[in-house]
Amino acid sequence: WYQRRVREAVVSTQSTGMKMKLIQKVTKERLALFKPQETFTPGEDVTSTSELLNLIKTRENMLFTSLGGKLAAAGKDGLYQTWMMEENENIQNAGKTFGERLIADEFQRVIQETEDDTKDVLTNLLHLHLVSYVKDNAAWYLINSVITPEQATQITATFDHLCRVIGADALPLIESFKISDEMLSAPIGRDWVGFNDGDNKGELDGF
Repeated sequence: WYQRRVREAVVSTQSTGMKMKLIQKVTKERLALFKPQETFTPGEDVTSTSELLNLIKTRENMLFTSLGGKLAAAGKDGLYQTWMMEENENIQNAGKTFGERLIADEFQRVIQETEDDTKDVLTNLLHLHLVSYVKDNAAWYLINSVITPEQATQITATFDHLCRVIGADALPLIESFKISDEMLSAPIGRDWVGFNDGDNKGELDGF
């Protein structure tokens, strides 16, 4: 039991480390090409999809602008120290926010091209995706005076409402992904040493 838990901890740690490195790479490449997203001043009610997407774009702009300014101030000599040691949290947040905004943009495009009766469900899912992100980062929005405490309360209420609405379709939505038991079973999590013993060429036989 102990050895299994150690292996699972190692896999989890390695996975988290790789994820952070990938986000760091995304942020670096995005920063080199960064142009601020077009945004507008939030209204009193920030719970619509357009308002929520605007809040995500606002955060993306502020994070990348701040990060770019700090790297420029550090100069060539202080670049490594600033990037690797001092701004990791901002780097991770900027990369994640860019990813969430990109997902939202693509989600909107798919909804606009959808003409069948799944459009309403997809619209609710997009709305939940947006409000979940803003709710999870409500402290940042409040600290930076992007939203008010009253608006934060609106966001939580909208999140709760959408969870109730989508909850009725939860099982069909999960089944629509057609995720098999084999897909949920990660061989590397069951036998980390054996899985890495040789080149399996993507095959799962024996695991």
